[in-house]
Amino acid sequence: MSAQSFTQRSLREALSSFATGVTIVTTIDGDGAPVGMTASSFNSVSMDPPLVLWSVTKTALSAQAFKASSHFNVHVLAADQVALSNRFAMSGEDKFAGINYTTNEHGIPVLSGAVARFDCSNWQAYEGGDHWILVGEVLRLEHAKAEGLVFSAGSYATASPIAKTSADATHAASADAEVDNLLFYNLSRSYRLMADQFHGVVRASGLSVPQWRILASLRGEATRSLADLAVRTFIEDWSLLDTIMTMQDEGLCTSNAGTGVADADVIITGTRVGHERVEHLFSLCSQQEREALGNDDPESLSKLIELLQRLVEHGDARQ
Repeated sequence: MSAQSFTQRSLREALSSFATGVTIVTTIDGDGAPVGMTASSFNSVSMDPPLVLWSVTKTALSAQAFKASSHFNVHVLAADQVALSNRFAMSGEDKFAGINYTTNEHGIPVLSGAVARFDCSNWQAYEGGDHWILVGEVLRLEHAKAEGLVFSAGSYATASPIAKTSADATHAASADAEVDNLLFYNLSRSYRLMADQFHGVVRASGLSVPQWRILASLRGEATRSLADLAVRTFIEDWSLLDTIMTMQDEGLCTSNAGTGVADADVIITGTRVGHERVEHLFSLCSQQEREALGNDDPESLSKLIELLQRLVEHGDARQ
């Protein structure tokens, strides 16, 4: 085997730039007990016969059950199923406890609310390095009109359509009149406009967007728990840990991750190097915000930030 010029961690980071859908695959083990896991490796293979594939790491607790089972179901998750995705991404838990689910004619668990579901027979299993590549023949499918859940660069997202051309926008102007008055729509659109510009600057500085969010939250060598950092950065715990370990190797933060402590006890602290790495980005971000509302109107910017902070506080209180 030839020497590689990259590490497994850098390979995972590079692959994370490829946005994928999020699925939960279910089956039953030899005793008939339900088995399930979150997977982003789902893909189509063939139309005739109708084949799909996904892969499972050989060390996963459920790997043998999936490889040995005659059938499995693939659920393509909807945008509002983040909590369900997180539940089935964890290991060593009864993932079906407290969840209402049914079974199909083969006894395989069926979860509700998915954008699409593919009931498959286990057509073939292939060696794929440290994974099994499982190919299924689609026997039955269900499909609903809903927005799918996407995973990209360590965070959940949704796949919003690219903005229309000016010609298309003019044609649809009357239809857009009502949505233009919705707070949610304006928040989403303004965030997208500003984020596209600022995130380009972040990436040009050599940081990924998740790394920027982490360092911004650790500014001034602040200390935060993993749970707090996950909330502030919109990055799930299991993906956040990988990013933190990489940043720790680069001296951008310190943590007790990887020392055997439970995820709930992981503490992350910013470093001087990390602080200096993002200080200029704070200045650029502040400049962009002022320009967005007009440099001569600082009062409106302050009021907008105050309103958004109230929105966040009320949202946190309802969760």
